[in-house]
Amino acid sequence: MHSRLHDKIAAVISLVLLVALGLFTFYLARVSEREQASRAVPRTASNEPDYFVERLALLTMNERGEPAFRLEATRLQHFPLDEVTVFEAPVMVSLDPARPRLTVTARQGRMTPGGEEAHLQGGVVVTRAASAGAAALRAETEYAVVLPEQDIVRTNQAVTIVQGGNRLTGVGMELNNRTRQLRLDSRVSVVLAPPQAAPVPPAPAGRSRANPRP
Repeated sequence: MHSRLHDKIAAVISLVLLVALGLFTFYLARVSEREQASRAVPRTASNEPDYFVERLALLTMNERGEPAFRLEATRLQHFPLDEVTVFEAPVMVSLDPARPRLTVTARQGRMTPGGEEAHLQGGVVVTRAASAGAAALRAETEYAVVLPEQDIVRTNQAVTIVQGGNRLTGVGMELNNRTRQLRLDSRVSVVLAPPQAAPVPPAPAGRSRANPRP
């Protein structure tokens, strides 16, 4: 009698333990499924800047150890989502002593990853210093792409160029500071400065012009 009762109690306890173990296993499986599902859902990357710099001044050197390029800006922000760097009031200067100094300014700028291209917009002004046989040049547009390593400035928008007394306007431009070449793509208009009159040589000393007869 007692042995049968013990057997029944043992069987009930075993059944309860098996049910509890089954429920616990089911719970663990559900938790694991939820964790896997949460990992499968991509998280939205934040587009907030991860760092910024005030009053930036960056100087790069060429292979000869000479100053080649300078970048200044009132503020720099880096965005980790697309690895883009944004500048406020950028000033980009080409310092290669073998070429005329090229300066590009704008209200805003954006540098691509790696620094191969700088996209400038808002009141873009490009100035190139005078050189032997070429007067100083000034170009104005609203958007430009600067290729620092190639010393090239491009735009696909309207541009106005003044060099010496000459004025050029057009749409689309490429200014190559290495080859000293300037290209306008379309709608080109040129206004040339009038030729200057040759100076009148002074009269020889000791001679006076005859007064005309009345």
